[in-house]
Amino acid sequence: MKDRYTYAVARIRARELSLLSEQDVSRLMACESYEECVNALRDKGWGDETLDAKGPDCDYQFMLKAEEQRLWQLVAELVADREPFRVILLPIDYHNLKAAIKGYITESLSKDLFMPGGTVDISRLIKCVEEGDFANLPQGMTEPAREAFYKLLHTEDGQLCDDIIDKAFLNAIKAEGDGSKVGLIKAYAEFFVASANIKIVFRGQAMHKGREFLSSELVACDSLDVKKLTEVAMMGQADLLEYLEVTPYADVVPFVAESLQRFDVWRDNRIIELIEAEKYDCFSIGPIIAYILARQNEIKVARIILSGKRNRAESGLIKERIRMMYA
Repeated sequence: MKDRYTYAVARIRARELSLLSEQDVSRLMACESYEECVNALRDKGWGDETLDAKGPDCDYQFMLKAEEQRLWQLVAELVADREPFRVILLPIDYHNLKAAIKGYITESLSKDLFMPGGTVDISRLIKCVEEGDFANLPQGMTEPAREAFYKLLHTEDGQLCDDIIDKAFLNAIKAEGDGSKVGLIKAYAEFFVASANIKIVFRGQAMHKGREFLSSELVACDSLDVKKLTEVAMMGQADLLEYLEVTPYADVVPFVAESLQRFDVWRDNRIIELIEAEKYDCFSIGPIIAYILARQNEIKVARIILSGKRNRAESGLIKERIRMMYA
């Protein structure tokens, strides 16, 4: 079993050398213009040949999409079976499910709505939505897809559609963690669900949602008592923060007390810390999963910087959204 991933991990180790470092991020931040920033990334090998004709003032989304596709092409080359990667592919599948349902009902279906790399073929997903028959979707996705589709069709409530699919997504992540024998997958799934629960309660407070909303949205996990989380959330933010201080997520308090945007930075940084240990593993699937998460993180950081540069945002505003780098 160890030999199964030895070659793939060796390839990953070589690819890790080209990941953006903290110094690379500092250089991008120091660029005086959006065009200079794009060129700096092009010098690092980002993008593909189609960008050459578009020039440095092209929409950065073309570059980032090319990098996402490159990531999943590499994964496909390294490991034929995507099943071990389900825990990090599920976000793509459930995003694409939302895109297919909303795009179909609003008559705005477009390939630009979908993300590459998922386990569910996009054409298959679209066919299920167009026919209103979700039986051919993976187990665990069928019923939420049907419910979200008909709720949106009859109520035109996009948020309700999102909530149904998001709850199913978190349950799927939890199931992947519970069923895995890989330590990283178990730890990642647990943290993902727990941090999502934290965000749900703070979002619920901001939107003045009641107990029924929280009870319907939260997903049970091992590191947080969701019943207690609901109770303290109903008491107020001060009580919620006090409760979090005695959980494994005490370090989130100063971030989430500031804003949900700062919470997102905390969450992504904790994931990078979680995968750091995989740098020293040579024989399991862990380093491959870590590389995928690291690559997704650097694409996110590049998106933040490029968007900020293009919109002439103040450096301080961009910097406070920058995530920790894996390299």
